[in-house]
Amino acid sequence: MKLIIGLLAATALSGAAQAQDAPGPRNVILMISDGAGFNGWLAADYYEGEAGTRAYQVRPEGAGEYYRGASAHYALRLIDEGGAILANNALEAASGAEAQGYIPRERWERFEGAFANDFGPGAIAYTFYTDSAAAGTAIHSGRKTVSGRVNMNWDVTTPFETIAHITDRRGLATGVVTSVQATHATPASAWAQTASRHQYPEIFQQMADGWLDVIMGTGHPLFDGSGRLVDEPGERAFRYVGGSQTWAALTGEAGLNGYDFIDTREAFEALAVGDIPAPERLIGIARSSGSTQATRQGFPEDASTPSGMAFNPDTPDLATMSLGALSILDNDPDGFFVMIEGGAVDWMGHANNMPRFIEEQIDFNTAVDTVMDWVETHSSWDETLLIITSDHETGGIWGEGTYETPEGETRYDPARDRFVEFRAVKDRGVGEIPGHQFASGNHTNELVPLWAIGRGASQFEEFERFDLQAQALWGEVYGWDGGYVDNTAIFYVMDTVIAGRELTGAN
Repeated sequence: MKLIIGLLAATALSGAAQAQDAPGPRNVILMISDGAGFNGWLAADYYEGEAGTRAYQVRPEGAGEYYRGASAHYALRLIDEGGAILANNALEAASGAEAQGYIPRERWERFEGAFANDFGPGAIAYTFYTDSAAAGTAIHSGRKTVSGRVNMNWDVTTPFETIAHITDRRGLATGVVTSVQATHATPASAWAQTASRHQYPEIFQQMADGWLDVIMGTGHPLFDGSGRLVDEPGERAFRYVGGSQTWAALTGEAGLNGYDFIDTREAFEALAVGDIPAPERLIGIARSSGSTQATRQGFPEDASTPSGMAFNPDTPDLATMSLGALSILDNDPDGFFVMIEGGAVDWMGHANNMPRFIEEQIDFNTAVDTVMDWVETHSSWDETLLIITSDHETGGIWGEGTYETPEGETRYDPARDRFVEFRAVKDRGVGEIPGHQFASGNHTNELVPLWAIGRGASQFEEFERFDLQAQALWGEVYGWDGGYVDNTAIFYVMDTVIAGRELTGAN
C-alpha cells in the first residue's frame, strides 16, 4: 500500500518565483558525504593531493550551469510552555518547536558555539545541532523537524512528501544507494515517514513497498561488520531488512514486491558493467551488517591504505553500487532521482578516527568521479543535475593548534581548554594524515560544502547568503566566495528540475 504522503511541500518555492517549461529527460543525482564539513573534506583532499582540483571542484567542460557554495543545517529545537529552550530536547516537556537559522556573527563569537553538545547542560549551542534524520528530512522534503524524526513534523502529526515521492508521482524512476544500512537515517529520509529513525523494520518495509526502483546498502543479517558469516543470527540481526519474514520473502523464490535481489560483490560488479541485464526493480544488500568498509576488523596490514589495514574484498565500493543503480534507473526515458550516500564518513567522525574518515571520503570521491563519467557518457549536463554535499559536520574537525588541551586529553572542553584561533586542517603532503584536532564526538553546526553541476545548478544563487569568516578559512583553496544556502534550498532546486521547470527569478 502506498504511503500516506503530506502534500505541504510538493510545490513550495522559497520566495516569489516564476517558472518556465523545460522539456526533455530530467535526472537528479544527489550525493551526500554524511558528516563531512569543510575541514574533513579538505583533509581527504590534502591526503590525495587534490584540494580544489577534483573534477567537481572546478567547472567541468561543457557543464553549462555550475554552483560552488556551502550549506547550512539545523534541526528545530523544542521549547516549553514559557518558550524556554529544552536543553536536552525532551519531547515529553515540549509544547512547541522553534526554528532558527545559521547566523555567522553568532557562530564565530565563540569556538564552541556550533558544537556545545559534548559538555554540561548549561552549554546550549546558539542553534540546535541536527542529526541525519532531521537534516535528511530538510534536504529531501524542504521541511524542518526535530532530530530523530524521518519526514514527520515535531509532534508526529504531519508526514512530509519527499523529492522521491514527487519523482515517483510524476512517473520517473527513483533510487537510494548507501555504504551503510539501507534503513539508516539519511537513506531512510529519501522515502520513509516515521516518528523515529530507529524504527528500522518499519522503515525497510516502507522503502521496499515496490515504489522505489533501486535500494542498495548494507545491514545484511547473515554477516557481521567485517563481512564474516554469523552463526545462528537472532531476530535482531534482521531489523535493518524489515525482520526475518520480510527477509525470507526478499530472498525467496517468489521475491518481495517485484524486486530482484543481489548481495555478492560479484553481482554488484556484473550489474555495474552490464554483464547481467538490468532488472526492472532491485534491492542489493552488501554482505556486511555495518558499513561496506569502515567497520571491518581483523584484515591484514596494508601500508597503502590510510588506516594501514587491507580492505574487505567481499563488499562493493560506493562507485560500483552507484553505477549499478544508474544502469537500472536510466531505463526510464523520462528521467530519475537517486540519492547516493557515503554513510560511514559520519561514523568515523563520531569515532574521531581520521585515517578511516579519509578512507570513507576517498570512497565517496571515487563514486562522484564515476557518476560524472556516467553523466558525460550516457547522459548530459543539459538533462542531469548533480549535487554534491553533506547533511551536517561530525567531529568538530579543526586544524592542529586551534585549541590547547592537557596532554592525553581529546575533544574540546571550554572549562578546561584554551581556544587559540580558528585554523583549517594543515596539509602535510600526499599520503600523509593532515594536521588536525577533533573538538567533538557529535554533530556540529559548521557549514558544509555544496557543489552543483548541470541542469538547474545556478538556481542555488537565488537562495544565497554569505559568511566571510568561513570564506577566509576555506575559500582560497576551493575558489569559494563564502556564499551558502539553507539545506532546504536543495529540495526546492531538485523539485524544479524534476517538475520540468527552471526558475527565472526569486526574491
